[in-house]
Amino acid sequence: MDYTLNVESFFKERDYIENIFSSMREGVIIVNRDLKAFYMNEAAKTMGFKVNAVIGKSIFEIFPDLSRENSKILKVFQTKKPIKESIQTFVTYRGERKTTVTSTYPILKGGEVVGAFEIFSDISGLRDMSEKLQEISKKDLVGKSKGVIKKQEKEPLEGKVIIGESSSIKKVKEIIKTMANSPSPLLIYGETGTGKELIVQEIQANQNGPLVTQNCAAIPESLLESILFGTKKGGFTGAEDKPGLFQVANNGTLFLDEINSMPVTLQTKILRVLQEGKIRRVGDHKEISVNVRLISAMNVRPEELVNSGEMRQDLYYRLNVLYLEIPPLRERKEDIPYLVEHFISYFNKRLGKNIMTITPETMEYFLNHDWPGNVRELKNMIERAVNLTSKDIIALKDVQPHSILSMPKQSHQSSANSQGRILLKKEVARFEAKLIKEALRKTDGNISRAARELDIPQQTLDKKIKKYGLKEFIVSLKTTLK
Repeated sequence: MDYTLNVESFFKERDYIENIFSSMREGVIIVNRDLKAFYMNEAAKTMGFKVNAVIGKSIFEIFPDLSRENSKILKVFQTKKPIKESIQTFVTYRGERKTTVTSTYPILKGGEVVGAFEIFSDISGLRDMSEKLQEISKKDLVGKSKGVIKKQEKEPLEGKVIIGESSSIKKVKEIIKTMANSPSPLLIYGETGTGKELIVQEIQANQNGPLVTQNCAAIPESLLESILFGTKKGGFTGAEDKPGLFQVANNGTLFLDEINSMPVTLQTKILRVLQEGKIRRVGDHKEISVNVRLISAMNVRPEELVNSGEMRQDLYYRLNVLYLEIPPLRERKEDIPYLVEHFISYFNKRLGKNIMTITPETMEYFLNHDWPGNVRELKNMIERAVNLTSKDIIALKDVQPHSILSMPKQSHQSSANSQGRILLKKEVARFEAKLIKEALRKTDGNISRAARELDIPQQTLDKKIKKYGLKEFIVSLKTTLK
């Protein structure tokens, strides 16, 4: 799609266009013919820019290492043509090194370029990961990368990953023994924080091949394909020869967490790998054979994703050869004492403490809590308490349950009846929806800005907006503005 703008229409519809730019999660900067910035959207703040300090400055002031020879903006002025999806590494005026995927477009007036704008996404973290993958490949460690990759990603749990003696967790342990030596695809469902990655590490513990883990929700859709399949030098602007995760995981296991975040178009290519055992790097025509066991996980029930069209039905059948469902902590509360003991021991060693146990009051709180964040929430509470307490026993005040879901005293009191748990959930949901509405109202229906106000990922907010049916509310806010 060509985003080249005519200057007359730009200024005529400036408020409209700025509303579009302000709602984008990508950064946007617009410069005039003097190469000075006169607009930058809010998302650019995530790149380390102080928007007010940038306006009026030359691009060579904003980017100290930029030269006239390597400036994409200058090239757009010269050629009058956009430059799309180039990889750029630069140092901001604050001294921060950033890597972005950037597209640069001209603003035209009477056929002449009078300005330009850039749309950019920060991929600094992905660049680092890609370079590490390339280094592994160069050192021929692909076949030996099990230890390297697992050492980076797996916390030392002293050989005891799955904690608990409840009937539901015992069933999970038995299923794992059955599935561990199978090369067939495995699909895992579990709520956030139930320990899906730890389950995968337990499955892989006695295998010889590498275990490579990737959260699909952590990477922008436009980059996920190159991370999974690799890139071919010259395939697109800035592309280099780099292996993807399927190659790094060759003769081992690739674990794709939150696979439900993967775009449907990319799901087709994953399906092809499962069917044919071959991949093709982005920008390449050559096929590469891979032998990879694919384990995927999701925090939304798979049948819901298939019914909503978010997951291809044929891919679901291929992924679901083996299936494992991890029970939430609220359904196995008899395991909480075992988990508490384990995490106290773990953090004692990590933090140099000598905590013995927790008070009965604290245990009562843990057993009555609904645990929306599951085992991860419990682990974080124990870590906080071990850090804060100066005694050898953890009290409730050391836990400091600050979250809304942890301390709704009024909700507990108002729901003190035979249906207390159900009423509590309703009260929490009602309050959460109210907070989201307030944030959306404050930001005039801008979802990206509302997510920053609430300090949650935009993807999480999108799901909650759908959950609480707030799309019409957002439309009404924007209609009022018009």
